[in-house]
Amino acid sequence: MDRGRASGQIAHRLTGPSPRILFVHGSDEMYGSDLILLTIVRHLVTEGWNVRVALPTDIRYDGELSRELKSLDVPVHRMKLTVLRRKYFSMSGALKLAATQLASTATLIQIIRKERIDLVHTHTISVLSGAAAARITGKPHIWHISEIVTRPRRLTKWLTRLVPPFSTRIVAISDAVRAFIADGREIVRTRVEVIPNAMDPARFGNGGARARIRRELGLGDGIVIGMIGRVGLWKGQEVLIDAARIVVKSHPDVRFLLVGGVHDNQQKHFDALRSQIAQNQLGDSILVSDFRSDVPEVLDAIDIFVQPSVQPEPFGMTILEAMSARLPVIASNHGGPPEIVVEGKTGFLTPPRDAPALAQRINDLIEAPELRHAMGAAGRSRVETEYSLPRFHAAYRRLYLGAMGSGQS
Repeated sequence: MDRGRASGQIAHRLTGPSPRILFVHGSDEMYGSDLILLTIVRHLVTEGWNVRVALPTDIRYDGELSRELKSLDVPVHRMKLTVLRRKYFSMSGALKLAATQLASTATLIQIIRKERIDLVHTHTISVLSGAAAARITGKPHIWHISEIVTRPRRLTKWLTRLVPPFSTRIVAISDAVRAFIADGREIVRTRVEVIPNAMDPARFGNGGARARIRRELGLGDGIVIGMIGRVGLWKGQEVLIDAARIVVKSHPDVRFLLVGGVHDNQQKHFDALRSQIAQNQLGDSILVSDFRSDVPEVLDAIDIFVQPSVQPEPFGMTILEAMSARLPVIASNHGGPPEIVVEGKTGFLTPPRDAPALAQRINDLIEAPELRHAMGAAGRSRVETEYSLPRFHAAYRRLYLGAMGSGQS
């Protein structure tokens, strides 16, 4: 459906006051899910919808997302939301979580009633108070699932049983996420609508910043293998370092660039990464950078993009960005990436945690410049056709209108 047709159909159906939507989100950063929320909100604002966003203050944030929202004149409610985090995985933590749930639900109820909200959109499975507030106020609730929770298993079971009865509509960002939330139940699977993330590739792949970024970071003129993602337990930076140790034996001039910050109070992961690099004597081959907001420019400096997640990636927004930048992608063969990367055409899929297999595919691409360029071109074309913003926005408009017309008020 093209943008003109979609807009025309929606305009015909929207009569009376603009719908009022409250988004409840679990972070205030500018990573994948934050960017998608901003993409949805920005478009709704241009169409005249009335939008408000609730964001958490339970840990320190730089406030990247809230600043962008305020620039759109979108009201932001910063509050102590109930966000499931590891610090709550104890008896005392559970008690604190319960207290936060009661307080944040009460605050959201006040916002819903005071602002005459028509629909609540919870933009993460890790935030629980949006669903409770919507239920108590009788408002339709969309639960947007952008995670795959694999452990602890009891938590997985609990979450997958909680979401369906507290949702007017359920959205998953990939088939892998839908399988997670359905947990083998066909009746739930049929209720889940898959709306893949999308983006505008126009900002990527221009190449204008290649020399500047390489000079700034000291990357030289050779092949650069890059990865962008928060440093933590499941993105797989340590696997890429193990693969790098193999690659540099045959390609000593290759450089690796790892970009991404850490969660609040998780500096230990960054320290462990640097220690692994030092122990393997890879300091001259691997550069580790903190979070950067200039991702399109950083991708200009990269020749091969790698996403070696050790746990299933729900989708892989950075993969879309890399494909938009006309880069071949090597990703772990689980979760959402196999739905994005076409094996042998836009990149390669390797077994999770298999550093030798990853190294082999990196070497294959280092030694085949024509294949790199062909895969990059195919990836860009795939983003433009399969992950377009007009299709994405039309799907969400239908979703919202369907939820509000479901009989709940």
